[in-house]
Amino acid sequence: MTSSPSNAAAHHALVFGASGLAGWGVVEQLLQNYPAEATFSNVTAVINRPMSVADSFWPTSGSASPTLNLVTGVNLSEGTVEEFTNVLRSRIKDISTVSHVYYFVYKQDNDADEEIKVNCGMLERVVGAVESLCPKFSFLVWPSGTLGYGIYKPGGGPFKPPYKESMGRLPPPDTNFYYAFEDFLAERSKGKTWTWAEVRPDAIGEGASVPYPGTEASYDGEFTDASSAIIAKPRHLGAGGGQLLNVADREEPSTMRERWPKLAAFFGARGCGAGYSWPWAQAGRIYSEAPGRFESEEQEVERCIRGGVLDGYGYHFTADRQLSLQKIRDLGFLEEADPVESWFKAFRRFREAGMLPS
Repeated sequence: MTSSPSNAAAHHALVFGASGLAGWGVVEQLLQNYPAEATFSNVTAVINRPMSVADSFWPTSGSASPTLNLVTGVNLSEGTVEEFTNVLRSRIKDISTVSHVYYFVYKQDNDADEEIKVNCGMLERVVGAVESLCPKFSFLVWPSGTLGYGIYKPGGGPFKPPYKESMGRLPPPDTNFYYAFEDFLAERSKGKTWTWAEVRPDAIGEGASVPYPGTEASYDGEFTDASSAIIAKPRHLGAGGGQLLNVADREEPSTMRERWPKLAAFFGARGCGAGYSWPWAQAGRIYSEAPGRFESEEQEVERCIRGGVLDGYGYHFTADRQLSLQKIRDLGFLEEADPVESWFKAFRRFREAGMLPS
């Protein structure tokens, strides 16, 4: 199986969850012809919420770019496989030419069993529909995360970083939908002409500022975060067969003690360390060299961090959790990115989209 097609006329990428940070990055990379021009002729981005191409900020102006088709209002959590198949058949142009599926969908639920049930149901609808409608379907890629290595457990779990793909699963009774996905895809792809791969980043750089909402231990814990662009790129390796691939912007780990002041400076603020309470409404003060900036700075940070995304990282993930990138390096993926610049790039896009004040 080859996940970097040579005959673009026959290849069509179908991206589910395209409005999320990582899914958005997948579409961006596809439209920018990574890793080479004429890799795909068509890209179909599928999302549930309303959105226009103009509001997406995807690069669509290049003459050599694949044709983009944006399909909105597709709810993966509703209906039977047959009903969902009919939805895709009626909504997606040239669906019979789809060869590659990027499944970047996740629905959170505080009940672990319900989370597994809901997410597996969505994946089953997608795979069932694609198998039925897409005779050229050859490859599916999906992202997991370092929860699969047990980073949420006291002391960082049974595995010691840098985390390697060969470490396997957490011992029972620990489980999550990652394992359910792996089992489902391994069984479903047996004897088929398609295969799959799982890419595993840690934190996806999205946004944060001062003061750091966490503990000293989490402030100094080592990690290897991944930008949406880096997550999107390993698809060209031809690595399928149910492989798990760790992915990160760079091999050298970081700490928030190193990272936080740089992120804060982007907003004209000064990082002031760990140990402040959460949420922001009770977080003391945000320090800035410029007078009169407190309210606007706090609002900007709150919009960026939205909903306590980093709360878990600040308070619960206190041990080192860096990933080993040896496996993906051995497969030939050597590209690295500046993690701080990846966060800045996300901030700039949020501003362009009106999600952050100028």
